[in-house]
Amino acid sequence: DAALVETRSTGVGQVIDNVRVLELPLNGRQVSDLIVLSGAAVNGGALNTQRNYPSPSISIAGGSYNGVTYLLDGGTHNDPYNNLSLPMPFPDALQEFKVETSALTAQYGQHAAGAVNAVTKSGTNQFHGDLFEFVRNGSLNARNAFAVTRDSLKRNQFGGVIGGPVVKNKLFFFGGEQSTLLR
Repeated sequence: DAALVETRSTGVGQVIDNVRVLELPLNGRQVSDLIVLSGAAVNGGALNTQRNYPSPSISIAGGSYNGVTYLLDGGTHNDPYNNLSLPMPFPDALQEFKVETSALTAQYGQHAAGAVNAVTKSGTNQFHGDLFEFVRNGSLNARNAFAVTRDSLKRNQFGGVIGGPVVKNKLFFFGGEQSTLLR
């Protein structure tokens, strides 16, 4: 069967679903690194600003770094100071996101280069939770053949998520926390 032609949207995009978000290896569990998987994006590295968090500078389809619209659950998620992305949720709290470019629809008319639309998880009629810890310790890694000493990084990232009903079939909650210890 031939693929159907998309007649409702002129944009070109790719959805990164929850399975990919959770199972693909991420250095430091930064979800913004997965935006580059769309094929039309280039990561220019983290831009250190006067804020207390680094802003990833990502160019989509050759556009400028600050020409990308970031949406989180339908609301604008751009930093008003530098027009780059605000920090994205950690992988366990993110359901999926879509990267779109090329003649975007009017709903993404804020920026010309592209749009990243992220959706967080939500609660269900049953209680679900998850605990996690990711350890990165230089003493567990092999020494680089060209390095004189081993890597000295010691990082623990841990946390959990929980979701469930407040009122059955009507009102749900979902919350999560991730902490990072870097020594």
